[in-house]
Amino acid sequence: MNKLSQTQFNRAAAYLHNQARPLERALFEHYFEGQPAERVLPHLAAYQNPDGGFGKALEPDMRAPASSALATENGLRLLTEFEVPTDHPLVRGALAYLQDTLDDRALTWRVVPPDANDYPHAPWWHDADGSLERTFGDFRIIPRAGILAALYAYQANLAEDWLDRITADTTGQILACGVDGFGGGGDALVYARRLAEAPGLPPEEQERLVAHVRAMAAAVVARQPEQWSQYCAPPLKLAPVPQSVTAPVLQDCLPAHLDYLVAHQDPQGFWDVTWAWGDYPQVWPTARQEWRGVLTLDALLSLQAFGWIQ
Repeated sequence: MNKLSQTQFNRAAAYLHNQARPLERALFEHYFEGQPAERVLPHLAAYQNPDGGFGKALEPDMRAPASSALATENGLRLLTEFEVPTDHPLVRGALAYLQDTLDDRALTWRVVPPDANDYPHAPWWHDADGSLERTFGDFRIIPRAGILAALYAYQANLAEDWLDRITADTTGQILACGVDGFGGGGDALVYARRLAEAPGLPPEEQERLVAHVRAMAAAVVARQPEQWSQYCAPPLKLAPVPQSVTAPVLQDCLPAHLDYLVAHQDPQGFWDVTWAWGDYPQVWPTARQEWRGVLTLDALLSLQAFGWIQ
């Protein structure tokens, strides 16, 4: 075990205080400095649009200001974590947006807004004559599984048959998805894991999902340190905390990845991205800077959760 030293932690804290977005700064102050969650909410609200959805580059690789299912899943996930009640304007707006934008025939949400191509974005968010649907499997797991996981926190305020129909279809898609569908960077598996962990999910659905997600995590995880400097599915991406349902099947490689994090912190205190944009060279540095704040906070949360900070 090579724990993060207090000096390294202080560097990360200084980076987040001075270089991160206000949202990640407020989240750090909540998780590590005891500030109340209420102080985070105004910074999250800055990303909400009048239609109730979230956008405005909450996900730094997608710069379109319009609301998206991608960003709304991110925002609603934070709201559920902080147990923000349904009558809060942020929650009311997000739930209304998701109910209004569901494709009732396919039971899916389009991951990014239709005008995404008009704004700077990572190449994987570009849509050329339906390529986005093909790349993301008709949106049946990304972003739907993550949205559904968050919706279960507010299921008392949703029509039961509406939620049941989406759950049945989403669960079926996840269970039918094998290693080829969950490989690459493991992003679809992250969304599937979120649903498998969702409190309130029917027990029979949860049991099947947990078993499948564990099997897929063991199969697709990148176990070798030389892979972790590239875009892949490293252990902590699939099991960011010990309570993750995937953690039991990744015990053989999680300690090594935690040690790797400690050893690969930048001297300035941040953890960097493993990807880049080929287009929009004027905007990528801004997105990269924002991602550094997100990834630094994520790294600290995992190191803390596993007891890897001195």
